[in-house]
Amino acid sequence: GEALKGTFSGITEEIGKEVNAMVALKKRTQELRDADNEFMIQKAATRQEIEKARLNAEDETKSAAERLEALKKALALEEQTTNRELELARERMEIQKQEMLLSENMAEDEEKLAQLKTALIETETASVKMRRRVITEVNALEREILAEEKERAKEKQDIIDEQQKLVDEEFKAKIKANDEW
Repeated sequence: GEALKGTFSGITEEIGKEVNAMVALKKRTQELRDADNEFMIQKAATRQEIEKARLNAEDETKSAAERLEALKKALALEEQTTNRELELARERMEIQKQEMLLSENMAEDEEKLAQLKTALIETETASVKMRRRVITEVNALEREILAEEKERAKEKQDIIDEQQKLVDEEFKAKIKANDEW
């Protein structure tokens, strides 16, 4: 009688733990779904901001410094968005791992986990590519700014040299005029 009672008590306790784990997982899944929905809207708005910044960066009527600032803004926004996207993808994977501990269908679960890992890697790869592209654009713009500054410095130096030449010629002419006196 006591042994049977102990067995039932153990089973009841085990079921209770499993139910609590399932409830916690369901709550976590719902929180992720809410975060995903919120992020979807935020991502679209951020994409719009990034595109505006990129358009400003390509706008030849703006100064190179303004264009550079726009590119850097796009890069920062992209980084922010990607970090949030990766955070959500990692949470999705963690939830899947927890579900696998409670699940009976391992083959299906393994496939879903592999898909989630693949999505995470693809997101990271896309982010690296985009960042590299924008950084290349930033570097090109910085080189352009530097070239413009060098050109302006050279023009100023040419003007100074020309003025110095005129002063020298005028000075020589005065000396020559003095000598002829």
